[in-house]
Amino acid sequence: MIFNLNNLQIDILKKFDGQYNYFNPSHFNGKTIFRRESKFEDKLLVSDIIDNQDNVILNHCVDDDYLWSYEDARFINEKEISVCCCKRDVKDVEKIINVEYKKYNLITKEFTHFKTQNTHFEKHWQFYNNKIIYHVNPYTILDDKENTIYKKNINFDLWIERYGNPGLSTNIFEVDGKKYLIFHSYKTKNKIVLKYYCGILRIDDSLQPIAYSFNVLFDTYNEDCDITTEYFSWKRKLLPIPTVVDVIFPMNVIVDSTDINIYSGINDCMSCNIRIKKEVFINNINNSPFILL
Repeated sequence: MIFNLNNLQIDILKKFDGQYNYFNPSHFNGKTIFRRESKFEDKLLVSDIIDNQDNVILNHCVDDDYLWSYEDARFINEKEISVCCCKRDVKDVEKIINVEYKKYNLITKEFTHFKTQNTHFEKHWQFYNNKIIYHVNPYTILDDKENTIYKKNINFDLWIERYGNPGLSTNIFEVDGKKYLIFHSYKTKNKIVLKYYCGILRIDDSLQPIAYSFNVLFDTYNEDCDITTEYFSWKRKLLPIPTVVDVIFPMNVIVDSTDINIYSGINDCMSCNIRIKKEVFINNINNSPFILL
């Protein structure tokens, strides 16, 4: 691993409280938003997007055809967030129709609906000026009209063999004149236990990939085990055998004058900010092996 969690400052921002579950935060200009999970009719879990004062930004809702649940929102800028919109059949709410990716304007309260629906689950696009980082494998960039302007099949074989297939996680961030984004992957054990892994992708000024880390960023987070146990006990009342996760899921990265702040979900039941001193980040990255592309 590139960073030892025991040597980093981890600020827990919100966590499972017995009624609501909080995870996967995003931060921008002093504001933080969270995914808040709750039970729906004692049948399933739904998600809302809230701010740090628990004000609801996007509330799960039912229309004539669908139950909508809003997941993993990320700040794009001061006025817009991106969000995964889980669409369920209103006549059979346990049935997921698909997951659509949208932008939501915090001022006008309007959605931007995208035409792209290449997979059943559209998740975790990253917006950079007028471009969309659509996938990391294959690495795909769209313009603001959703036309593919760059696509490259990256040789992720070494990563996939050890850690599973990569997917997008964070925005593009810059440290010491170099651009990066964090990706994630996971492997399953007995289809019940999911172990997630984070890697880092170096990109150039045109957003094209240069290299990816040979090793994972972090190991398992072993603190607050009681919260994780309580959360899965709460979840088990809905699902006889709920998926158990060992996960640090980076949502967005903010670089300030002293720290790299990685706003992340931990074990699906905690929201945190993982702080890495700039000099530590630069030193560890420079001394870690990368696979050139």
